[in-house]
Amino acid sequence: MQRWPPMRMVNLQVSSLAALALALGLIACAPESTNANLAPTNDGITGTGREAATAAKGAEAVVKRKCVTCHGEDMSGATKQLAIPGQAADERVELFPPNLTPDFTTGLGDPAEKDLAKRGYSDDLLARAIRQGFDRNDQELCPQMKHFAEMSDFEVYSIVKYLRSLPPVKKKILRSVCAPLKTKVDQTRK
Repeated sequence: MQRWPPMRMVNLQVSSLAALALALGLIACAPESTNANLAPTNDGITGTGREAATAAKGAEAVVKRKCVTCHGEDMSGATKQLAIPGQAADERVELFPPNLTPDFTTGLGDPAEKDLAKRGYSDDLLARAIRQGFDRNDQELCPQMKHFAEMSDFEVYSIVKYLRSLPPVKKKILRSVCAPLKTKVDQTRK
């Protein structure tokens, strides 16, 4: 006795329907969570990289990553020594979160500036500082500064765009001391 419809026919129909649904975008190949870091670009296309970065997403990221806790709401740094909650005081460590505004004498500078002395950090050097903890002179940042090695290109370059969009704030900040990386002798150098 033959069953109707034949199994081969049912499998063919299910496969055809799945292919049609996929083509029409009714189902996806990957789980929705893979789209969590996607950002719309100006032309409406969704992207995840540097080219999709926005200052608005960077503003959200500095709050989410708690950068404002140390660098301040205006990201101009702290003139008073920062105490780290939950850590015992260490006389070898003096933390002064730096000015991250585009001021060329006390902050990050402007990478588009023709005057080399006013350029400061390039976007890539700033992204490297955030991710890997190295300054523009290839010195390690104090280990108390969180580094975000897993941060996506989209997020790090959104933060860079946000910092570039801030008004420059002229605020001289002492360099942090965290022996043996940075010493008291280095403290007044930029």
